[in-house]
Order: sequence, then structure tokens, then C-alpha cells
Amino acid sequence: MTHAPAFTRRASRLAALACLAFSALTSVSAQTAGDPWQFPVMVMDPPRKTGIEAFDGKQQNYTALNRKDVSKKWNICALFPHTTNDIVRAYLFGTVEEVKRLGAKLTIFDAGGYGKVDKQLAQFDDCMTLGADAILMFAVSSNGLNPKINEARAKGVKVIDLNVGVGTQADARVVVTYQSVGQLLGRTLAQKHPKGSGKVSVVLMPGPAGIPWAEDTVIGFKKALGDSDVVLEKVIYGQSGRLDQQPLVEDALVTYPQLKYLVGMGTSVEAALNTLRERGKQGQIGLYASFVTNDLLAPLRNGDVLGAVVENSVVINRLAVDMAVRSLENKLTVKDAVPAVTLVTKENASTIGANNFAPQNWKSQMKVD
Repeated sequence: MTHAPAFTRRASRLAALACLAFSALTSVSAQTAGDPWQFPVMVMDPPRKTGIEAFDGKQQNYTALNRKDVSKKWNICALFPHTTNDIVRAYLFGTVEEVKRLGAKLTIFDAGGYGKVDKQLAQFDDCMTLGADAILMFAVSSNGLNPKINEARAKGVKVIDLNVGVGTQADARVVVTYQSVGQLLGRTLAQKHPKGSGKVSVVLMPGPAGIPWAEDTVIGFKKALGDSDVVLEKVIYGQSGRLDQQPLVEDALVTYPQLKYLVGMGTSVEAALNTLRERGKQGQIGLYASFVTNDLLAPLRNGDVLGAVVENSVVINRLAVDMAVRSLENKLTVKDAVPAVTLVTKENASTIGANNFAPQNWKSQMKVD
């Protein structure tokens, strides 16, 4: 008997779980205040020792705490790299709403960008000074905060590794599987252009260089291309804001006039749409996004964007807050989990639900008393 490659088996599990996730899209947002919510996740058991190790999870429904089972008003601190795009705004919303649901206190710090290790180190100290019971660690560096994390945990402060993945132990992890994101996008192109079908050119714009989620996207994407006829011309790194991506997209279109596809962050694709419209070339280059933004919803539905990965962004941070409170209440059972990712296209774009965005009228909130 032959066996499918390990990453193919994982991708099949992710695809199956994604179907469940779509059916649960309204379950979290529709709850009554304080009531526990459920959502399908991938769980790694035993958990990883560090967040930069490979993730290979199994399907499981996660049930959050009931407010009545929380014994006190816990003090939670959250460290974010930045707060400048739709996906991070969704993370903020999920954090704030779950803290309110569980009756906790919250302070959020913005480091001002990836690479701002010194600033985030100082903000970590601020969390400790504020008497944080738990810290949600959305790190600007996978290793730069490790000594602080270790010191905090030695003092009894719970640390939840969030999104990026840190290279040390934590009390729980909610780290998005961006190798799976890259695999999903790469596999989609490889299936469209198998070996012998004719060479097609693609550039990949995964995010800031050296940041684990960006580098993992590259690893997964390259692996999934296999021996297809998809030619990866270049990996173009850059900061995640749309204004940062705009000149990079413009340069790529000039440098590679034969380009068939541009694959990048949601903000990369927003910039590409803008440039292609200005040049009268809309629809001439296929666009795929590694995460979805509000501005991509209409282009997805009309086919101007061929696909975007959905990660249930709001749920990610709800999950992290719930894990933090569970850890403080000695009720933590799942220590390493993340919602599954799936690819949305024109055919299923109408299924994108509230668990991916903050409400449009929501004003970013950095503190809950």
C-alpha cells in the first residue's frame, strides 16, 4: 500500500475541518453575552515545546469557558506588532470581545511594526508593571522576547503564544499554520498547471522578511508547487501595509512583464488591484491572497481576485483569551490549537462570515477596565 505525503494528509484534514468552520461562522458572534461558544479547531497533542516547530493537528471542537465559571476579574495584557490593517483589527476585536465576555481587564500595546523588538521589550515590562496575570504575546520576533517570557512565567504570569510563534515554552499557543496557508495557495496553482501543461510565471509577496508567518508561507508555497509548471520568479518581502506594498507590486509588474499570477498578503493584492486598474490590465494577472480583507470581498465575489485564504481571524484571539483565562483558572485542557484555514473563491465567497472581520463601525479599543 502507498501512502500520501504527510503534508497532503494534513491538507486533507484541514480541508475537511474548513467545511465545519464555515458551518460555525455565525456560532461565535451570535452567542449571548457570557455564554460559552464552540468552534472547530486543529489541536496538537502533545503540544509543541516552541511555537516555531511544525504544527500537525487533529480536528476537534473547542468549547470556551462559561462566564459563570470564572472566579475573578483577571488582568490581561496583550502585545501586538501593529494595529494597521483589517486582519489585525479583527484580532483586536476578538481580544476585546472575549475579555468582555469573561469579565476580565485588558491593556493592549502596539509596537509600531515588525522588527521593533526594543519597543516591545519595553512594553512587556509595562505589562509586568501593570500586574498582568496573563500576557498575550503577538511577538515582533520569534526569539527576541524569549528571555522576558521565561522570566514572566517563572513569576507565575501566564504567557499565550499568539500568531507569530516564539522559540520558547509558553502556557498555551494559538499560532496560525502559515505553512498550510502557503501549501493551500501553492497547491491551487500546481493543480491548475501540472507538469507539461506549459510554464506560467508567479511572484510571491509573503510579508516582512524574517517574520515566521511570512517565511512559513514561502516554505509551504514552494513545497506545494512540486514539479508543476508554475515558475516562482521571485519572493518579494515587504512590510504588511498597503502603502508599503504598492511600490513593490508596481516594480514586480515592470520587472516581470510575463507574469501570470501574483500571490501575496491581502494588502499586496489590494495594491495589485489598484495598479492593474490604473494601467487598464485588470483581469490579465491572476491574484491570490494569503489573508482576506474587507476591501477584497467585492473583488472576490466578482472574480477580480481568484482566491483568498480565510483563517477566522476573530476566533484566533477569542481562543487565545479563553486559553489565558482557563490557564489562570487551572482549567486548561487544550494548549496548542488554531482554527483551520480554507481558500475562498468566487464560488463560495458569500460564505465569508463575521468571524473574519471586526464590525465596520467598531472603533479600535486598546483598554478594557
